[in-house]
Amino acid sequence: MPRPPKIDEPTKTYNLLISVAMYDKLAKHAERLHAKSITQVSVGDLIREGIEIYLEALDDDDYEGGVGSSSGDGV
Repeated sequence: MPRPPKIDEPTKTYNLLISVAMYDKLAKHAERLHAKSITQVSVGDLIREGIEIYLEALDDDDYEGGVGSSSGDGV
């Protein structure tokens, strides 16, 4: 039986390179959250949620931050 779609809109696949340490942390959190939930929680779910939160911050009129720990003029 195929998995039901989690995203109810058109999607695009993106290949992401992250460190093993970062992936391992996400996997541990996904496993912990999955154990507390009745639905499956994956590393991809956590990444999508993080991106959604970041996009909301970027869309916020009060957002003045940059990317990472470097402080520059921004975009």
